Amino acid sequence: MKQFIKKLFASLDNHSLGYSGRKLSSLAGVMVGVYITVHEIPKTDLITALYAWLGFALLCLGIVTVQNIIDFKNGKENNNTDSNVNA
Repeated sequence: MKQFIKKLFASLDNHSLGYSGRKLSSLAGVMVGVYITVHEIPKTDLITALYAWLGFALLCLGIVTVQNIIDFKNGKENNNTDSNVNA
């Protein structure tokens, strides 16, 4: 536990001794997503808020990029298919 707290506070400095800021931000996004699904908010806004916070977590981790979101919104298909795969 002492090591965890030490690394957590080391994350606030500009050296590599602490945790990654992107990972801490994505953890916060997931935790907020869990919090809003457990506590009472209007059911009509629940899924939208959950998508927003989990999308934030994915952006922080780099699993989804802003360009991927823009392409999805505009209806463009992903052209990163392998040429050896027969579809």
